[in-house]
Order: sequence, then structure tokens, then C-alpha cells
Amino acid sequence: MMSSFFAGPLTTIGKILAPFGVKGALKVYPYSDFLERCTLLREVMVERKGIHEHHRVTEARVHKNIWVIKLEDTNSREEAAMLTGSLIKIPARERLALPEGSYYFDEIIGLTALSVTGEKLGTVREIIKAGANDVYVVEQEKGLTATGRSREILVPATRNVVKEINLQKGYMLLDLPPGLID
Repeated sequence: MMSSFFAGPLTTIGKILAPFGVKGALKVYPYSDFLERCTLLREVMVERKGIHEHHRVTEARVHKNIWVIKLEDTNSREEAAMLTGSLIKIPARERLALPEGSYYFDEIIGLTALSVTGEKLGTVREIIKAGANDVYVVEQEKGLTATGRSREILVPATRNVVKEINLQKGYMLLDLPPGLID
């Protein structure tokens, strides 16, 4: 029986990369800038192939900028391997509060990217964690590349480029440097 803890919307906080060791622990790529956040986990939802499974967390720690999480009912390397590629989710209300002007990845992904001149540039499809700043991958609506892939704009997530983020209206206002598009 699923805990009432999971009533309401869920948010993804990590992706299972691989087993860790032989006792069923999981190597998890955190979708959080708060690496120590994993130590607060007691229950998680694991989404695998569109199916959500409730799991109790028995141990969680940070190891070389990734999370190592042990679930109560995952006891072997083989069981852990079956979860590779799955997403770790928690109730949205359990997220840690962010400072003003900071956003969770899932709040940014899906926003419409607009230029300061009002031109619709596309939709934010991905965020790349890079050195000094993140990079927003904006998928353009117009045309495909020669290989048939969608055209993308790689937008540095800096204050001089990202002028406004409006979650309520679903857009991001960008002042792109010359030469960034084509």
C-alpha cells in the first residue's frame, strides 16, 4: 500500500545511473544543487518505464558528487541494475526552499524562450550543468538540421543573458549575444 506521503504532484530529484557495489545500492545522478539533500530522504517514488513504485530509503550519502542510495527492498547488484535509468521522485511539497531568483530544473524545462525583441526562440528542453554556469538547451521550432535533428540554441544561464523568468506565464526572456543563433 502506498503511503499518503505521496499524495499530490511529484518532482524528479535524480536519475539512477547504475548499481553501486554488490548489496543493492544505487548510484544516482542528483538533479539538485543541494547534494546533502539525499541524507533527508526517507521515502521515494521510483519511476521505471512509466510505472511508479514506492520505496523506503535505508541509507543515503554523497560520494564524488553523486548520491549513493540504498532502498529497503533492493538487496543485490542485479536488483539494483534493473532500476538503471529510472527516475527518483519525491512530493513537490518536500523540495527544499530556494533563494529568490533560483529555480528547480523542472520549473525551467518547458518554458518558452523569448528574445527581448519579442521573437519566440523555442522551448527549453534540457539544462546542462557546466562549470561556471548552467546552459539552457532551447529547441527551436523552425527547421531541422541537415541530419534531421531539431535546431538548438545553447544559452548561458547568466544574468546578462537571462533577463526574466516568469513561471506563472511560462516564459524566459533572453538577451542573446550577437552570433549565438546561426
